[in-house]
Amino acid sequence: MTANLRRAKFSRLRAQHAALSVLLAIVAVTAHGQNKCTATGVMAGEKFAANNCTVAFFPDQKSVTIWFNESPVTPQEAEAFQASAYADSSKGGKERTMLLALFCPGGGKAAAAAGAIKSIDLGMSHAKSAMASAQWVVEAGKDFKVDRISGDLKPGGNLSGRITGSRSSDGRPYAWDLTFDVILPAKEAASGMTCGK
Repeated sequence: MTANLRRAKFSRLRAQHAALSVLLAIVAVTAHGQNKCTATGVMAGEKFAANNCTVAFFPDQKSVTIWFNESPVTPQEAEAFQASAYADSSKGGKERTMLLALFCPGGGKAAAAAGAIKSIDLGMSHAKSAMASAQWVVEAGKDFKVDRISGDLKPGGNLSGRITGSRSSDGRPYAWDLTFDVILPAKEAASGMTCGK
């Protein structure tokens, strides 16, 4: 093979790789844009509403982490979250109003089912009160109720549902009403919850 043919073949492969990268980025942003979520309630008595979201998926365990955020989640933040399943509670030195819900929608199985969700790792922060921040593992029946949930737990699958709950901490009330309709990303998260299989 001549040097010119090798260069032409390499250039063609590089162009194909670049086109595939652009296509994957468009798919990720499109899926992020299709997500619909609302999270409302109180944190230590402070009302909150977080109507923007993105989701991370850990396919090995079939666990998800949904990030509900008061302000819009940028495509770059969504991409980083899909890879890490982590969002910082502050941005630009200011606290965010946000909620992270990490759970196993199918209890380790491929189909979501209300009875399969035994616990949720719940993290909350409020822009108006750093003291309202909380991090717990909440339990089904005691702290929360799955009003409805459905979906296929696979890359590109749809997951929708509603989870409501409440508890108190040091005499301060916390309550949440989470509604979501999200597309699970093709990108695998680096971590997630361990789900029984």
